[in-house]
Amino acid sequence: MKSSAPASGAMFRLSAVALVLGLAGSAQLVLRAQQPPVFRSSVELIAVDVQVMDANGNPIGKLGPEAFDVSINGKRRRVVSAQFVKHANATSTSQTRRGDAAMLAPAPGDAPAASTARTVILAVDEGSFAPGDIQAVAEAARGFLKELGEDDMVGLYVYPTVTWIPPTTQRAVLAARLNNLVGEKEVLRSYYNLAPHEIVDITAQSTNPNSFLTVARAGDIRTREGAAALDPVLKIQARECPGQENDLDCASKIYAEGMTLATQLEREAQMSMGGIESLLRVLGEMPGRKAVVLVSGGLLVSDRLDGRPDAGTIARAMGQDAARANATIYTVHIDNAYPNPGLASKKGLGDMNFSRDRAMLGNWLEDFSRAAGGKRISVPVGGGEFAFDRVLKETSAYYLLGVEPSDVDRDGRPHELRVKVDRSDTTVRNRQWVVIPPTKQASR
Repeated sequence: MKSSAPASGAMFRLSAVALVLGLAGSAQLVLRAQQPPVFRSSVELIAVDVQVMDANGNPIGKLGPEAFDVSINGKRRRVVSAQFVKHANATSTSQTRRGDAAMLAPAPGDAPAASTARTVILAVDEGSFAPGDIQAVAEAARGFLKELGEDDMVGLYVYPTVTWIPPTTQRAVLAARLNNLVGEKEVLRSYYNLAPHEIVDITAQSTNPNSFLTVARAGDIRTREGAAALDPVLKIQARECPGQENDLDCASKIYAEGMTLATQLEREAQMSMGGIESLLRVLGEMPGRKAVVLVSGGLLVSDRLDGRPDAGTIARAMGQDAARANATIYTVHIDNAYPNPGLASKKGLGDMNFSRDRAMLGNWLEDFSRAAGGKRISVPVGGGEFAFDRVLKETSAYYLLGVEPSDVDRDGRPHELRVKVDRSDTTVRNRQWVVIPPTKQASR
């Protein structure tokens, strides 16, 4: 990755475009392989899976199709049926083997479906954890495996050095790989104690009319005094180089270090996104509904349009990819990575905005998880046992809706999907995108 801001942003944006184009080419084939059986109806319906929970994450049952409001690209679509599908828990003696839980939707008032096994993919971003910081996470993940139903099919995907164990009921091999997690994150070492949000601000200098770069070219001390309150480099210089406020050499070194560290942050973000992109391609080849539990130490993306790392609209594109793969994404975000242990000293740490750093580490994961029908659960302390428990609870059941689409929806392209429930005490989770292949007649 090049170190210049425009090239970096372009790389991320090109990646997003390539992802969307690649997905569009294979959408029809993948979806036909994954679609559940067609509902019994005079028209062909599509299956929309939705989770409906109370404030504690407990699934709510006994809702009929009249309780749901479904829209595609802002246009309301008729909900013909609603089936409540329950998954077996860890103590289940059910002999139901792996299969598509999306059975034919019953008429309103029919009994709910029997317990079924689920397919769960545990994905670990090993590159987002520093060596020594991942043991507690691995222990919590092993506990999560024990709590899943005995018939649940569980796979493991570890990246960026890819390990892929396809879904299986044999947990020992998964636990053994989790035991070997070591963490691959490179410490962000900064001589000038630069925090991630300061690096982001430094990379945005090209759009700052009061930048120290402008001051340096003008050579005007009065201009410099006016810029000091706004320019991140000059703020850092006041902290790191006391008594050298008029020395542009210090400011130049701070700027150079910021640009270098931005390249490191971009490389880490690219590796994490690349790992997720590869995982979604794998999931796209697997039939049936999948619940993905993504474990990450954070994926830092700029909160400024003119800053780096710039991920553009990749979260949206990957959310569409998750819809194609019939995957719901829950992210367990271990967000206790800062203050940064690589800082040269503790000088000025009290003034640093670490809450902004944590937000940047989680914002992209939040957007992606929501687009893929799940959520990001923040874990400020420990390995995330409570987060795994929450995922286990929320994914223990879902509704399978039979929805009547319009002809304009059947074009094999991503369309925005919204689902509401006519109850004020509920939380509704669904993927934000739906892709419906053309009918056989229209595709000829």
